[in-house]
Amino acid sequence: MSKKMVSTKLQKFKIIGRAGVKSGYLKGVSVVKKAFLSKDKKVIETQNSNDKIAKVIIEALGELKGVSVKIAQLVALNMNFMPKEYLDELEKSFNKIPPLNKALIRKVIKRELNHYPDKLFDEFNLNVFASASLGQVHTAKIKNESVVVKVQYPNMKQSILNDMQILKYFLEKMAKSKKINHLIDEIRDRLLEEIDYESEAHYCEFFRKNLKIEGILVPKVYKKFSSNKVITSQKIEGKILNDFLLTNPTQKQRDKYAQMLFNSFFYSFYELKIFHADPNPGNYIFCEDGTLAIIDFGCIKKIEKTFTKFYSKLHLALISREDESEIIKMYEEIGMIEKMEKKEMKKHYQNFIKPLDSLYIEPFKAEIFDFSTHQDFSKKCFEAILKIQKNQIKSIDKFNQDFIFVDRTLLGLYAIFEKLKAKVNTNYAKNLMRKYQ
Repeated sequence: MSKKMVSTKLQKFKIIGRAGVKSGYLKGVSVVKKAFLSKDKKVIETQNSNDKIAKVIIEALGELKGVSVKIAQLVALNMNFMPKEYLDELEKSFNKIPPLNKALIRKVIKRELNHYPDKLFDEFNLNVFASASLGQVHTAKIKNESVVVKVQYPNMKQSILNDMQILKYFLEKMAKSKKINHLIDEIRDRLLEEIDYESEAHYCEFFRKNLKIEGILVPKVYKKFSSNKVITSQKIEGKILNDFLLTNPTQKQRDKYAQMLFNSFFYSFYELKIFHADPNPGNYIFCEDGTLAIIDFGCIKKIEKTFTKFYSKLHLALISREDESEIIKMYEEIGMIEKMEKKEMKKHYQNFIKPLDSLYIEPFKAEIFDFSTHQDFSKKCFEAILKIQKNQIKSIDKFNQDFIFVDRTLLGLYAIFEKLKAKVNTNYAKNLMRKYQ
């Protein structure tokens, strides 16, 4: 069923309010039920309740589209300590947002590319092939080549600006701070970049030419069939992560794909100073010939040379267990620890930064990190982040924006490696750290 785009704050609050009331009612019913159940049946009732509430949330997100779903996807990727029923439903949202009206799709393509799709392409399927948070995808043909055409939802810029105001309100409540403009600006800028399909086409071509990791494939973009709100690219045949796992891949296959993803991130970070910053499992296509396609370059992050140098020095110092005073000095230089008495600086570091440092370097301590025996690793990292943000009200004010995107992307990839139950050799990254320190 087609749905209209929800763009005003009033409409959004109404949808959120309805979902909140319904979720609260379901939770209340479940609490009453559990009062009369045995221990084992209470577990089943909790799972059933979570499942029903998750469906209510996803239904609301389907109406909201836009950045609201984008945030939900990040929750599913990164906050995997939430109830499994919530995560299962959130993951379904990646490709199951209700499609737009077919006439509207035709109108958008006509406005953007001067022709209706049936006149522009040799074949064009008006039925949705896949949905994303900010657009939907259709299959088509140019001569004998199979392509995919991503069409942006209408009014996305205003929808994002409205949603960012709502997000700012909730972040200020959670962070207990008003000094979060730098974080809001960073998220807003990345989202606005993501709806600039001309920029996406540029970066897709950039990574296609420059991401020199064996086995990694980046699709070709057809610029004559693309614009600011429509992008046409090569159709890659393969499976997304969950479908790939259903084929019961060998350990060798799992390790190979994880290694390619790991290497591609650090190659991009160090050699290109720019990386693909959206580790949604739907953005990786596992091909039958053993190649791995990376798609959707709407969310990328550029990094300054000074930051890669700092990142290298810091991680190598942590891995080699250098003196804490040297580590603190590095954080002071980047502005994540305020200059104060040495005792106070040390206390701040030990309470609010060191717990994360010890987690972040864990995969790099040995040559091989086995995600099959550390399947709660990304969960532990995000639990630590939440705990620190809860206990240290000023931590969010000082958190470096580059760290946010690097850590979010890495932990998103680690969550994928956990699903793959893969072993990853971390020497590739450590060698690059030594090269660029």
